[in-house]
Amino acid sequence: MWFRRMITAHPAVEPERATDVRDLPVLWHLKVSNYNEKARWALDYKQIPHRRRAAEPGKHRSMAKALTGGNTFPILVLDGHAIGDSTSIIETLERHYPEPPLYPSDPGDRRRALELEDFFDEELGPYARLLFLHHTLPDARLMLAAFLPDLHGPRLAAARIAFPILRRRIRAQFQITPGSVASAHDKLAAAGARFRSALQPSGYLVGNTFSVADLTLAALVAPLVAPPEFPYPQPQRQHSRVAPLRDALAREGLLPWTREIYARHRGKSAYISHQAAS
Repeated sequence: MWFRRMITAHPAVEPERATDVRDLPVLWHLKVSNYNEKARWALDYKQIPHRRRAAEPGKHRSMAKALTGGNTFPILVLDGHAIGDSTSIIETLERHYPEPPLYPSDPGDRRRALELEDFFDEELGPYARLLFLHHTLPDARLMLAAFLPDLHGPRLAAARIAFPILRRRIRAQFQITPGSVASAHDKLAAAGARFRSALQPSGYLVGNTFSVADLTLAALVAPLVAPPEFPYPQPQRQHSRVAPLRDALAREGLLPWTREIYARHRGKSAYISHQAAS
């Protein structure tokens, strides 16, 4: 995928900034999702004023189909165009909002950063998600608080009652089995090895500065790490059920690194609230 972008990337042009909050980019997202965090972080890192529309997991599929014809979030609506997939969103943001850059200016560094982005997207993200689900599914309160932080009152009570059915559906949908969990741990170890081989003396994965490679890796393991800078409630932080995942990340060197990258670069949000936009 990176080579396609190297060929088709257009020169970065700074667009006219929106003069009305109703014209701001809109990010459709899931609050806990690692790929959604990747897109959110890019918008915030570039300090692009934007609005957000959060959906409940499961219900987001019909919204995604209406926006892009697909079934996944995140989706960024920019200048009337809906862009799906976190990688495509960052590519678009780099073209329209080039500063501060997430793509290195040096061609070789850029190639390496995009290779790492693709590797972690494909070889880590889905497996980190599966492991997170596997460890949180046995606890209805933890699972619902992490994935549905806005659910309260009668709706939360109803969700807890129905949770055994939901648990079975999730396990079937994501094919969570002893074999798939073991394979996911192997993928996590492989990602850790790739991380250590790429890590530079600077503490970054490519060169001496923060790039899309660092953002991608840190965002994809963020639900497992639950860094304080993550923008939404993280009830799994320090929870005993997620301790085995924290231990696995620590063995790979990813736990302290992710915390440090978040502390350095997950700064103030550029999100404009719905109330401010209305």
